[in-house]
Order: sequence, then structure tokens, then C-alpha cells
Amino acid sequence: MRWYRYVEAREWLDIREQGRLRPGANSCGAGKWIARHEAHAWAWGRLLDARFPGRVIALDVREEAIVHACPRPRILDGIGEATYIRGQDLVQVSIVKAVEWVL
Repeated sequence: MRWYRYVEAREWLDIREQGRLRPGANSCGAGKWIARHEAHAWAWGRLLDARFPGRVIALDVREEAIVHACPRPRILDGIGEATYIRGQDLVQVSIVKAVEWVL
């Protein structure tokens, strides 16, 4: 399943070094919040990142990770559908591409 995540500079550097999402850089606990649609990931980025611009990464997420997500995918912050992938399930997430914000 295709999902998206806004990443700030620190997390982007970690992704470039490690080649994957992992707990640590810009995590909320051990896992990561992901958005169902790219536009929603950008909206959360603008809301949460004062040092905008950042990047949105497109992700392929195995269905097993979504089944274990908490909360189940739902509308958050009046922006759009999102869910939280647990740290142990991040191995089921592959990065497809990154899109930089262009003003």
C-alpha cells in the first residue's frame, strides 16, 4: 500500500545514511506517523515544521504493518487519514522516493 511521510532535515539525513525508516530520528516514540495521501503529508509538515521546507517520502507499506497500526487509519487533525506504524513494524516499510518542496 502506498503511504507518505513528511520528514525534516534530521530524519532525512538518517534515511540517506540508513536507507530506511527507523526509530530515532524525529520519531514519536519508537514508530512513525504516516499519511494516506501526499497532500496530507505536506499539510502536516507545514503545520509541524517551522523550518519548512522539508521532504515528503513515498512509502510502500505491507498490509501487515497497517493491521498492527495504532490507531487504525483515521482522519487526524482535520487534515486527512493517517496512522502510526510501530517501531518493530518499520521493517515492513520501503521508501519509494522523496519529493522536495518547490516554492
